[in-house]
Amino acid sequence: MDPKFTNAEYILRALAVGLPVDEDVKRHDKDTGTRRQSLTQRLGLNSPPTKDKGKDTDMAGSGNSGGDDDDDGDRSAVKKASKKQPKLAKAECVEVVGNSIFVGTNDGHVLHYTASPVTVETEEPPERCFVSGIDLKLGTKRIEQLIALPGQDKLVILCASTLSFYSLSELRPVASGMQPIRGVSCVALDERVPRSADAEYAGLCVACLRTVQIYRLSQAELRLEQEFAVTSSIGSISHYGNYVCLADTETYKIIDLQKMRRGAADDAQLPLLPTQQPQKDPQSGKIIRPPRPNTLVVGPNEFMFLTASGAEADGDTLGVIVTALGEAKRGTLQFTSYPKSIIYDDPFVVALFASGSVEIHDTRQPDKTLVKTFSFADSADSSQPRRLCTTALAHVSTESPVPEVIDTTVLGIAGLNELMTDHARREVVPASLPASPSGKLLSRLSRSVIVAVGSDSLYYVAREPPIIHVTHLIADQRIEEAMIAVDAAQQPAGSSRITNSPQTLEAQYCIQLAAMTCLKNMLFDDALQYFRRGLIDPRALLYLFPDIVEYLGPLLVPFARIPLASGLRSIFCDIGDVDALLKSGSKQLLSDNSGEEQAAILVNALMANLLEVLERYLEFCRGLARSGDLSDVPFAPDAVPVIDTALVRIYTVNSRHDKLCAVLQDPSSAVVSDLAADYFLKSEHYYYHSLMLKARGDIRGVLDTWHRLLLGEWTDERFGGMEEYLQLVQLTDSQSTVLAEFSWLVGVDVGASLRLLSHLSDDSVASIDADSVFAAIERQGDRPMRVFIERLLSANHPQATRYMTYLVNAYVRQLRDYYLVDSSEARERRSVLEDGFKCAQAENLRLRFRSYLGTLSRASEGAALRVQVLAILTARQKCYDPGDILECIEQEAAEFMYIEQAALLVIMNRTDDAVDLLVNKAGDYAEAELLLLNPDAPSSLAQLGPRPAAHQSPAVKPTDTSAILRLLRTYLSFKDDDLSARLVSDLLERYSEILELDILAEIPDQWALSVVESFVCRGLQRLTAESHSSDVRRSLHQSRTFASDVEYVSNICKHGPIALDYSQICSKCNKLLGSSAFVYEPSTSTIKHVSCA
Repeated sequence: MDPKFTNAEYILRALAVGLPVDEDVKRHDKDTGTRRQSLTQRLGLNSPPTKDKGKDTDMAGSGNSGGDDDDDGDRSAVKKASKKQPKLAKAECVEVVGNSIFVGTNDGHVLHYTASPVTVETEEPPERCFVSGIDLKLGTKRIEQLIALPGQDKLVILCASTLSFYSLSELRPVASGMQPIRGVSCVALDERVPRSADAEYAGLCVACLRTVQIYRLSQAELRLEQEFAVTSSIGSISHYGNYVCLADTETYKIIDLQKMRRGAADDAQLPLLPTQQPQKDPQSGKIIRPPRPNTLVVGPNEFMFLTASGAEADGDTLGVIVTALGEAKRGTLQFTSYPKSIIYDDPFVVALFASGSVEIHDTRQPDKTLVKTFSFADSADSSQPRRLCTTALAHVSTESPVPEVIDTTVLGIAGLNELMTDHARREVVPASLPASPSGKLLSRLSRSVIVAVGSDSLYYVAREPPIIHVTHLIADQRIEEAMIAVDAAQQPAGSSRITNSPQTLEAQYCIQLAAMTCLKNMLFDDALQYFRRGLIDPRALLYLFPDIVEYLGPLLVPFARIPLASGLRSIFCDIGDVDALLKSGSKQLLSDNSGEEQAAILVNALMANLLEVLERYLEFCRGLARSGDLSDVPFAPDAVPVIDTALVRIYTVNSRHDKLCAVLQDPSSAVVSDLAADYFLKSEHYYYHSLMLKARGDIRGVLDTWHRLLLGEWTDERFGGMEEYLQLVQLTDSQSTVLAEFSWLVGVDVGASLRLLSHLSDDSVASIDADSVFAAIERQGDRPMRVFIERLLSANHPQATRYMTYLVNAYVRQLRDYYLVDSSEARERRSVLEDGFKCAQAENLRLRFRSYLGTLSRASEGAALRVQVLAILTARQKCYDPGDILECIEQEAAEFMYIEQAALLVIMNRTDDAVDLLVNKAGDYAEAELLLLNPDAPSSLAQLGPRPAAHQSPAVKPTDTSAILRLLRTYLSFKDDDLSARLVSDLLERYSEILELDILAEIPDQWALSVVESFVCRGLQRLTAESHSSDVRRSLHQSRTFASDVEYVSNICKHGPIALDYSQICSKCNKLLGSSAFVYEPSTSTIKHVSCA
């Protein structure tokens, strides 16, 4: 037989041919004393075993569930042969779990072999090794069915109508909890529960005589869950969930187990079609027995059964597919004869016929379901399959694209092109990847395969691994079809939607291959999409960019050491680098008449697009690496610094300012700062260089870089200038750094340097060389100097007082500019201030201008500044030159700053001039009266002048009417009679107690009486009160004298005279009274010293 059928979706590969049985099998037959022939010897396929018992050269067959009895022709041939020679053992069924093969023979033995995976690329049977064998001791009955359950570690064996349970790993009977079930005609698995290694249980449907039993099999026990009776013997059974499809001697029917559990047996049975019945041959008169009926599961709650037009097996046969409700939703399959064995492999039905031919039907097609046929007719009789079996965990292995690295000890570190020049000399080392127990990586894109069982041979009938189909599609540039095939190959059987199951190695390789093919064809967006899906190692992509490779230097491992499948590595080497790729691609896109300039423009545009693709993929890889455990990332952990460092350059080239800043300032980034900093300097990206220094904590280096940018030695438009510089300095915690930057900045930008003063501590300010700073700032005008001196004062700088005079003069000039310049705003400010004071003074003559300024200080900058100037001038400790300040005021604001001049005049002991200024120019009459008439008041300006010795009051006192008379005469001299009258009336009223009525001679005769009425009334009241008070005092004195005389006379009359001698003592201190004054207490008749009383 030619086993090469690779031109169809299904392929055929030999699993074993002439499988031998080692002599160790018979060691289990301990009951017999004589040594029986081995199966190999009985088959006549091999000479006696050699010393090397572990390995065999011949091969035998195997089988599994779902098979049929041999036809009558086979039986008759066997009977004739048995008369001449002993009956030969044959393989009846087989089960495959990974690299383990379990073969059931026709003489009641189960043999266990191991074999390396069957591969697509080779047609030779794999190497195998015999492990063990058992005899079921049920006579020479054939093994009808083997069912392996990896999740429960069980091997279920049907032989001689007995269902036995063995451990899968040791091939020994289960000790307890699973007794053999006898009288079994057929058994089926619940297809709803997958036979996976992690399945918790399996469902068994067992037909015993005329009953059906439903079991739940776990690793520890076999539990009967349901049992019901049927009317006829069962010949075939299949099970899916709550439904059982069976064929008895009369009909095909579907049983609803849920209704059976509720007791509705009649409603639970759904008859379908009658089964084939025995018929009498009209010519020979013999009874022809029909083929055994067959049912199978073809999908969730879907079943298929076979029905033929006659009793003979070679008649036309239909495969009818129905749902659990008996509805036919898929097409009916038509077979040329009745299948000897049939298997469902979603969505295909594979049928084996007695002729050795195999038909493959697609159940998805409404008609013309046959898609492929092939034949075993050319095989030897012992090798020709008689049965098809499904397996638990069997796969076809491919030469999977295992990522590999190249041994650099052979080539050394080489570039991409150099690696491929001597391909034959490379030594390939597979990367660390999970492997199957046999040591080869299984192609998990292949579904479980079917085993065709012959007498001594086993064949895999499996679909062609999708990886082969996909790679062909990719090679033909049919990328989208290839990706659809990859997605479909990864879905579980019966699933109609894409799932999030882990991506297999083969699928990853296919997607990576598609990505590189798209890149090679300059389909950049598609390439990015598949880069993300396939998770190709980003370090390999970086090798396509020579500038980035040079930039990363030794940080990037040699290309030969990056794990890549050979197919991918060859594409990288074909591309070489992106420059060559883009140049060749641009020639294909441009016409022959295009010039070099157009080609250069196109290449630059393509390079920008390609760099953007690389940027986005590296960002994706960076997010993947930062999202969780690095063990889940498909590339090595040492790729993370490469990704971050490469992104720094790519962000720079692509002008991704925000992203670059975020990476540089991210404390968790893995950027290699030395490489990035050197690149920034060489490429003149000085601002990014400073950010790199800032990220690693080198603030001094950042400031030095920004110094050069501020001075114009370097230029970088991304630098935020003085504002960013000041923000950094202000945020630093080092006072020494702030002080150093202040000293440097004074010579560069005085205004900016002053903004740092508030961020200097008092101790730092106190250490400033004030003279040198003053010399630099003095040229900048009053405002900078004022800020500097104020900060010196607040920090108690030892030289601060030296600059107080300059500070006040600066305030004076600032007030001049605020109120007195020739502008409408200044005139408005002055008018508001002065007119407002006059209006307020009209309502309250005792309002002082200083108090009025205090009410405006929060709303007016000028008023606040004047309050500050007055606070300095009126301070107890004088640290300024009053004469210099007065001269400055007289020059700059002589007709405005009257109160300030008055304060300075008082300090200079010119009180009279101060009073005249306050009364005649300032109109601050309350301040003048407080200065002249109440000098001891704490708020009086008189407190600023020189005080007499021993802190005595000044010569002028409020009781001295000369001062009052002076003010009175000044007020009387005003030309405004109304104002003069108000001031005089108020002055006379407040000092009426010390002024005599004769002062009325100073009042003009023409004034109304109301001006002095209050003063005259109080004066008269005072005169009357003084006369009356004198009479009262005299009367009181006389009354007190008379009362004392009366009391004295009364006491004498009552107690009599008190006589004492010199021996009398004080009743309290017990001392002699002598000639001391004493007190007599009448109530107690005791005498005490006056001091003791």
